[in-house]
Amino acid sequence: MVTMEDFIKGLHNLTRWVVVAGGIWAIYSSVRGLLTKNRWTPMVQRSGLIFTIALQIQLLLGIALYVISPLAGGALNTLDRSIQGLEVRQFAFEHPILMMLALVAAQLGYSLSRRGNNDRAKFTRASIGFLMAAVFLVVGIPWGNRPLLPWG
Repeated sequence: MVTMEDFIKGLHNLTRWVVVAGGIWAIYSSVRGLLTKNRWTPMVQRSGLIFTIALQIQLLLGIALYVISPLAGGALNTLDRSIQGLEVRQFAFEHPILMMLALVAAQLGYSLSRRGNNDRAKFTRASIGFLMAAVFLVVGIPWGNRPLLPWG
């Protein structure tokens, strides 16, 4: 029987790949446009929108998982001991903080790019925000601690 925690954890895991794919597309579009001096197009803007929406959905799933998971709840109840355990510390503190920073960076990159005065400013702002988000994501995603695909 699949529990609610297992279902949300699997969905959170699966959504990770949407975030990764959206991030690659957004970074590719913005950096390519910056380097080739292309025009800012609705497709470039859409890539950033998809990336930020995927991150927002991932945040909502993460909050739901954080609320129902005994791992995070137990860490908050035993704060002193949780700092010492690597897995508990990673899932209770490091992962949520880094993922929120990734969302903030991506959202700023997307929002500020829309306000750019010219195409170069838009591509620059988007590239900086999306690349910063990617760094937070690569560092914060627990690549080795969970299966690459859910329910496997």
